[in-house]
Amino acid sequence: MAVRFDPSVPDTHRNDGIPERAADMLDEVIDALSEGLAVFDEEAILIRLNAGFRTMNPQIADLLHPGLSWDILLREWVGRGGLPGTARERLAWMEARLANGERGAMPVEFDANGRVYQVLMRATATGGFVLVQNDITERLSFEENEREADMLLRQVLEACPANIVMTRVGDGEVIYRTPAAAKLLGTGKRPNGVFASREERADFITALLPDGRVDDMTVMGVRADGARFPCMISARLIDYRGEDVIVSTTVDISKEVELRRTLAEQREQIFQAEKMSALGELLAGVAHELNNPLSVVVGHALMLRDENIAPETLRRVEKISEAAERCAKIVKSFLAMARQQPARLVPIDVTDTLEIAIDALLNGADGISTRIEADFDPDLPPIRGDAHQIAQILINLVTNADQAISESGRGDLIRITARHDASAGMLEITVADNGPGIPDEIQSRIFDPLFTTKPVGSGTGIGLALCHRIATAHAGQIRVMPDSGKGAVIVVRLPSTTEADPGVMARQADEANQSRGRILVVDDEEDVSDLIREILVRDGFDVAIANTAEAALKMTDDQDFTLILTDLNMPGMGGRGFYETLLRKRPSLARRVGFVTGDTMSPQARGFLDGAGRPFLEKPIAPAELRKLAQSMLGKRRGSA
Repeated sequence: MAVRFDPSVPDTHRNDGIPERAADMLDEVIDALSEGLAVFDEEAILIRLNAGFRTMNPQIADLLHPGLSWDILLREWVGRGGLPGTARERLAWMEARLANGERGAMPVEFDANGRVYQVLMRATATGGFVLVQNDITERLSFEENEREADMLLRQVLEACPANIVMTRVGDGEVIYRTPAAAKLLGTGKRPNGVFASREERADFITALLPDGRVDDMTVMGVRADGARFPCMISARLIDYRGEDVIVSTTVDISKEVELRRTLAEQREQIFQAEKMSALGELLAGVAHELNNPLSVVVGHALMLRDENIAPETLRRVEKISEAAERCAKIVKSFLAMARQQPARLVPIDVTDTLEIAIDALLNGADGISTRIEADFDPDLPPIRGDAHQIAQILINLVTNADQAISESGRGDLIRITARHDASAGMLEITVADNGPGIPDEIQSRIFDPLFTTKPVGSGTGIGLALCHRIATAHAGQIRVMPDSGKGAVIVVRLPSTTEADPGVMARQADEANQSRGRILVVDDEEDVSDLIREILVRDGFDVAIANTAEAALKMTDDQDFTLILTDLNMPGMGGRGFYETLLRKRPSLARRVGFVTGDTMSPQARGFLDGAGRPFLEKPIAPAELRKLAQSMLGKRRGSA
């Protein structure tokens, strides 16, 4: 409200000495105040009050007139319920202090009329005092709500599992962190906060400042123990007490990163297995068609070596024999690489297997030009596997490393180690060299079938693919470690077992002292059956031949045989039908059946052979392997007799 003065109008004075116009203006100003105001003179007599004081104290509003004494006001104020007794004592004490020259005192708060009031007393220059009354109900309610909100927020943050951190923008100093963040990141106030490097924090700030937010930024963090770990950070820029502050959440993604790496490896293994399976079907078909003619060439060439023939003829026979044997090895390599599972897994001594493989490398015809060091943990547990195939893995890996060192002229050492990871139940074989290494760009392809970096005619691309197949068939893994510039490192992991190693089987008695018997050979290829008969006849057996399963079945009606060797795939009932018929008609004779076949790859053939549990020999046939099969079957028969 504005009060205008007219200088032409003479001013009069009230009895209190204040000009009347000024007094009117002062009254208007005092009444306009939101606070309640009461003024007392040096005798503690009320001389002035405003409307706010009357409104806040309706119980004594009728008494509030100039001339009311302080003591009567307090007495009636309490008596009419407008002032608590404790507040009256406090106000009386404050008035006494003011009378003694004190300038002011602490405010008094009290409840009345469902409201909360605060009363403050101050001395005046004339010896009196002023009483100022404020309604602080809303302020206290707001403060209480703020306290409750702060308490709730603190309780939420203290219980929150999220890693929340508040840091200053400028120096990165940590202002606050939740207990979860303190557990993950520690309690230090290092300048970079969660970040492992200043550069990453600088990139983070650069991304944050334009929009005041960052979402799911991948960085490298530092744990409470100082270890680094991958994490994702999201943040918002806020104003806190007048300065820019970053509120961020950090998510540890170590497990996710490891899981993604594991899934990537598994996808690669599945992809590799699919490629091997597809190629295996092709190789199996090719090998099956080559088995029978190769058996004839290999078998007759080997037997011609034992004939008394001219040296020049013998030399040519040996060339034929060597070429045929090489073809047979290639075919068997195809079959081994394409095979879906090993024929039989038994507990084997890994140390003995690896040492035998190393001896074969050092003493082989081709030899190894690079120095080999072996370091095997003592008391390595056995694994379930095929000792020949495990040795083949080591031979292929060492041979590749030796050839790479020889061709590049770099390196002079191949180191073979074997360790047992008890926590994972895995035995780890590592072949490392200090040669030229394997470039990163081809590391994903080295286990691909037929992939090779060697010149034409120097490599087939089968060796490492075979290693991968063998490791996978043994429920293991093989992988090449990233190129560190210090040579190639390939790691093979195979599951260990607690089964006891059965040891090496006892040698059979000298073949000359073993009993011979009559053998029935069943094969639809006459050249193959004639070859088998010739080999076994030279070994002292009496051999009968049937070129169909039906003919063989008739022969078993009235004849007895010490052993029966039959092909699996033949026209008519075939070897499977022949065997199953024997099981029904003459089960004792069925227990003398062995299979000589070129089809071990198809799921049907593989399932039948595994289910029958009978010994079998893969074509192409080598005389020594055929003799070994016959002697083994004779030994088992004698042992079960």
